[in-house]
Amino acid sequence: MTKLVITKAQRKLIEREAEVDFPRECCGLLIGHGEQTVVVADVVPTQNQADSEDRFLIDPQVQFDWIRKLRGSDLQLIGHYHSHPNGRRGPSAHDAAMAMDAGQIWLIASMDDSRVGEIQAFVNGPHTGVLLPISIQIK
Repeated sequence: MTKLVITKAQRKLIEREAEVDFPRECCGLLIGHGEQTVVVADVVPTQNQADSEDRFLIDPQVQFDWIRKLRGSDLQLIGHYHSHPNGRRGPSAHDAAMAMDAGQIWLIASMDDSRVGEIQAFVNGPHTGVLLPISIQIK
């Protein structure tokens, strides 16, 4: 996988979620399709169930429900997004430690104060804990 394609509206939704949830991390699921170029078809905001402001936790039941819902379609759960309210660019050590499923996308919205400054995409490599950068095309 080398590129992630999202729409301007999807980016705006992620930005809005990050800004509303500030100073907590926001999080949600990415639904899409593709292999080398992965296209996001839907962004699904979820409640952050983490106890700490600087962590995120998506309810596993929500993930399972979406996997079931997508069965038999051309779409799949391709990854998730979350924000870094502390301004950190790229994945944190905690993010890398949580990266377990090869091929899953990690979209990270880095905050500058209470506004999103940059959005970056990473894919979980073949080894647990390795998040590799991929390009983002916004259309």
